[in-house]
Amino acid sequence: MSKVDFIPLLLTDESDIYTIRIDDSQETEFQKFFILFKDSEDEYVKEDLDRILTAIEKVAENGALESYFRYEGKVVDRVCAIPLLVKARDKSKHGTLRLYCIRVSDTLLIIGGGGLKVNDTYEEDVKLLSQVQTLQAIDKKLSLLEKDGVKLSDNIMNITIEID
Repeated sequence: MSKVDFIPLLLTDESDIYTIRIDDSQETEFQKFFILFKDSEDEYVKEDLDRILTAIEKVAENGALESYFRYEGKVVDRVCAIPLLVKARDKSKHGTLRLYCIRVSDTLLIIGGGGLKVNDTYEEDVKLLSQVQTLQAIDKKLSLLEKDGVKLSDNIMNITIEID
């Protein structure tokens, strides 16, 4: 079992953006992602990272509007990818940076981890698949809390969950 805490990333009048910390790690999943790609020499990765940071800023300004995201998980979950729009890449030379998140509502976004997508689907990459499956497990637990009457937007900072 892994312990998951929700850590504020950006809290604005329009939306609350959190990231996750797993098993008391020093860094959040977003920090790990950012540290991994921030000094990349690859111009495409730099562009993608800028797009992702810009998308997060837009969410902070305008809310986590559905049009900003592409659903990546299964029909029953709320797992999405940032950014929605990316440039087409020659798969033999360049991948596309992906950051996965849970879009709970227009006012609540939970950012997980991500990586470089070089295959047609995230399922073909062990690391990306693991990132999505972690968020799916988190979303499943959060959905159960919501069914029990917990208002996530008011309580997410005080919630700790366990996932397999």
